[in-house]
Amino acid sequence: MKRYLLAAEADKIQDLLFRSAHLREVVGGSQLLTRFCREVPAKLGIPADNVLISDGGSFRLLFDTEEQARAFGDELAEVYRRATGGTLTVAEPVRVNGDFSAAAEQADENLRRAKRWREGWQDQPHLLYVAFCASCGIGLAVAHRAYHEDEEPQYLCESCLNKGAERPAGTLGEFLKEFYQEVVGEEESKQADWPGRGKRRGRREIDPLEDVADYDSRRYVAYLLADGNDMGKVFGACRTPQQMHDLSTELSQAIRKALAVPTKEIRENNPLDDRPNFIPVLPLILGGDDVFALIPAPWALDFARRFCEAYEQELQTLLKEIGLNAPAPTVSAAVVICKSKHPYRLAHEAGERRLKEAKRVGKRLMLDGERRCSSVNFEVVLGGRLVVAPPDDSVRPILRPYWVGENVPQGWGLPVRALIDHRLAMRSVPNKRLAELRDLYDDLPASLKPDDLNTWQARLHRLLARIGRNEAHREAVEAALAELGGGASGWYGVDRYPQDSWHGHGLPDLLDAWDFALDLEKNRREYEEEAE
Repeated sequence: MKRYLLAAEADKIQDLLFRSAHLREVVGGSQLLTRFCREVPAKLGIPADNVLISDGGSFRLLFDTEEQARAFGDELAEVYRRATGGTLTVAEPVRVNGDFSAAAEQADENLRRAKRWREGWQDQPHLLYVAFCASCGIGLAVAHRAYHEDEEPQYLCESCLNKGAERPAGTLGEFLKEFYQEVVGEEESKQADWPGRGKRRGRREIDPLEDVADYDSRRYVAYLLADGNDMGKVFGACRTPQQMHDLSTELSQAIRKALAVPTKEIRENNPLDDRPNFIPVLPLILGGDDVFALIPAPWALDFARRFCEAYEQELQTLLKEIGLNAPAPTVSAAVVICKSKHPYRLAHEAGERRLKEAKRVGKRLMLDGERRCSSVNFEVVLGGRLVVAPPDDSVRPILRPYWVGENVPQGWGLPVRALIDHRLAMRSVPNKRLAELRDLYDDLPASLKPDDLNTWQARLHRLLARIGRNEAHREAVEAALAELGGGASGWYGVDRYPQDSWHGHGLPDLLDAWDFALDLEKNRREYEEEAE
């Protein structure tokens, strides 16, 4: 029997989701996309057995004739435009001639070609007297109304109205419900308390950012970005339509399970005093293997580490269950830590840069030694640091990105666990000494030549002598210097083939992320009680 494989994919999903002023609209947009993928193929008459992938804006479907495939692709693109205000690219159908893997590869190539040569873009209509949407600033307003009760009305476009309608105040939609059920169970999720459920602590409006910022006295929050490595190879390893369908269907569930693991740790070990049932994580994007989530800042690094570990376990189990012979799963993650008022889109852009660095280094490690490791990168957004060391310096105060596994080859960096462990060990070191260490590493030696290094080392030894007035403090600092750099005056030689060679140190990374490197297994009082 002749079959035809059709590939389609939504364009610039992040631009569509982020075309709004509030996080609740981002969540609403993700839920709208989730519902579209789950419901539209069936409503357009496609049998469930013919739907191989329908998740995260990506579609792979089987048809009996080429005409059916083309007609459905045109209809799908039009329905997507009307429902979301975005665009969707449809590739040329591919005939399946017994070799499904080859057909799937050709469908992917057709989709890439269609995206490169996309036609039919339309300009927004403009009139002399119009109101633009107050939320996205792009679309033409079609209504003047408030999103939620007790909020001021504003001009809104149809796309933002649709995304806002997906998230009525105080209710869970499918997008959030499935994640929160993973965290607390189906019954308890009906009474779940989550970021943005309602107004808290006398706030003027519903604000999930401020709800999560309650975990930090300085009102910092963190954003987690993650992306599975080599997922193209994983899907390319599918030899039958059923394997591709099972992988696509269960992948999102595996991601939710992985994200739930560190979320449970925070709820169990560090609940808010006035909200013991609060679920402190707000997923913003969970599509395919992509993750973008709002998380509490104090545990940002350990949250990312534990998510990566859980991801590897869940994906390994999934691949075994469906009988797929694919590379060992790994994931790259990035954490951006910033004030709650920092625009989420800027945080996401910073996270994308850090995520690309983590993925690039992870791929180099795999190519160099055929060793696969998940990686974690991070950035703390600070307004006071105006000078950044140029990337070609031979001495740099960083070792990022870090690794999730422990057995990392020499020259490639350190496990992120080292930062978390030394944060706990140094918890009683006075803030004054930490500030002096930070100042020291802000003024680096020009090189490791004796003439350049001796003066800097003398400053370090004088500082260690002052810290040594308390023996426990000195032992903790020297242990951190030894593991994160190679000794009291040493530097870690980074050699990440075929590029990036320098001498770096992990202690400045730890000092930058000092307030955000707490251990999820520890109650934060263990840090506060020991501090001086």
